[in-house]
Amino acid sequence: MKIDEYNPKAREAFGKSLVDIGVSIYKGIIILFTVVPITVILRASLDNDVKGFQMITTFNNMSISSYFTLIGFLIFAFLAAHWFRIEGLKHIHASEE
Repeated sequence: MKIDEYNPKAREAFGKSLVDIGVSIYKGIIILFTVVPITVILRASLDNDVKGFQMITTFNNMSISSYFTLIGFLIFAFLAAHWFRIEGLKHIHASEE
């Protein structure tokens, strides 16, 4: 069964689930940028075995291909989240007509 053949209520529910997926991806990215640095800082400050651990040193030791892979995954995640939200909103609006 194609999505266009759904009744309006089912299409609206499908659209809401797509929007929820997109929002979840955005939330995951935000958590990645907030929680990971905080845990690294807390680990370095509370653990006596780790001396002078810095995130800058870690990023300086990465290769160019690792940078491109990391940036590529982030761009893909943003684009996927945006696409899910746009498609979800399109289905919600179509169900209202």
